[in-house]
Amino acid sequence: MTAPLILCVEDEPSLRDDITFELQEAGYIVAAAEDAREALAFLESSRPDLILCDILMPGMDGRGFISHLRKARSDLDDVPFVFLTALSSRQHVIDGRIAGADDYLTKPIDYDLLRATVESRLNRIQQLRAMPGDRSGLTALDRLAIGVVLLNANGGVVHANPLARCLSDEVGIALSGGVTASGKDGRKLSALVAALISDERVAPAGLRLDNGCHLMVLGMSLPARAHHDDAVAMLILSSGDSQPPLDNAILGQLFDLTPMEAQVACLLAEGLRRNQIADRLAISGTTVAFHLRNIFAKTGVQRQAELVALVLSVPLARSVT
Repeated sequence: MTAPLILCVEDEPSLRDDITFELQEAGYIVAAAEDAREALAFLESSRPDLILCDILMPGMDGRGFISHLRKARSDLDDVPFVFLTALSSRQHVIDGRIAGADDYLTKPIDYDLLRATVESRLNRIQQLRAMPGDRSGLTALDRLAIGVVLLNANGGVVHANPLARCLSDEVGIALSGGVTASGKDGRKLSALVAALISDERVAPAGLRLDNGCHLMVLGMSLPARAHHDDAVAMLILSSGDSQPPLDNAILGQLFDLTPMEAQVACLLAEGLRRNQIADRLAISGTTVAFHLRNIFAKTGVQRQAELVALVLSVPLARSVT
């Protein structure tokens, strides 16, 4: 059996060499690239089993690289993608998850954790590929601006989209195998999951976890399927502490906005003032006011606060570019 092929994209030579050595010692085949350009050239002729990629690189950075792959190389959608970065803030993790990353390792690299993460991701994708039926539709869940976890009849996690994994990590919920947490929150979750996967198929139920992060969980049963690994229940996770980036294109389609109007509306919803929007888009304040008048007319709202609330209600995240 051929060893899995790992593509490591890292611009720092010594770290790239160390990662290559550690993974080769663990029995993997490693292809190393110093930047996204070199990685893309490699991908023209080879298909890796997993991609490790630094975020901060010269030229196309890691987010640009994964965004390009998600748009131009749908044949690689099932290849696990793990970010390597020194940026470990909550928002950076959220941005990385929304961009399409499956996991996130911070520098300095813990090589035991690196090997464990690689092994876990490869095992998971092997399990998914072994399941019968077409599971490509699950990728649509990865663009939602809410966390979604699908559960099978045993309470095991069939699929969790990037935002669900990020929110779960933040509050100490484990999604490995089943959905587990410690203390009072763990007991609440266990009871909810048990009810959802029971033969009675209870009505949708919700709970708020007492973790200081305002995490709300809505659970609902789904129609039973023939295969034991098919989803029979769904958990929806949302947090008032974060709002994923907005999708300009979807917003434009919903309200018939021009691309510039959609950008102005999104920047306003992200908290920028009118003069800051003008600076960001390199237009005058008068032009910003002109676009806002058009936006108000098309959306039917009268006040800026109403517009912000409307924009934030759009339930789709975008790929970070």
